[in-house]
Amino acid sequence: MRVCSGAGCLRAVPEGPQYSRYCAECRAERGEAVKTDAIKSHSTAYDAVLDGLRKGTRWQSIRRTVLGRNPMCARCGLTMSEICDHIVPAAIAIMQAQESGKYPLNKCAGFYLLSNLQGLCRPCHGTKTLEDKAHVGPWPDVLASEAAAPKKVWTF
Repeated sequence: MRVCSGAGCLRAVPEGPQYSRYCAECRAERGEAVKTDAIKSHSTAYDAVLDGLRKGTRWQSIRRTVLGRNPMCARCGLTMSEICDHIVPAAIAIMQAQESGKYPLNKCAGFYLLSNLQGLCRPCHGTKTLEDKAHVGPWPDVLASEAAAPKKVWTF
């Protein structure tokens, strides 16, 4: 056991990589999700599930689409995009999609939402990753941005 990392909190927290640095009260206060289901909550790290998705052929196809759609970095606009980045971290997007119930047949649907993807250069991606790790509070709703995104109109 160790002491919670919350400011001024002296509650005991289990030690180990599978446990949070904060007690349940401090996690709720910070806006972190308490629920875990094999996807790291409120984290930007890739675990085995996310790493498997990232290496799949579906992701590679979507990555090419996003980098073709955004050839210049979405943040600085000065250099070529090299990385397909999740605006809201992938684990959070997956959790939001699961909780919505809109994708009952694909539990990882939030990973592939095009409205949550952008092309970034490496320096901007590093900066954004640090900002995501320091994020406090609720994340924007990725399903609302997906619903607001323009849809392709088919004409036959």
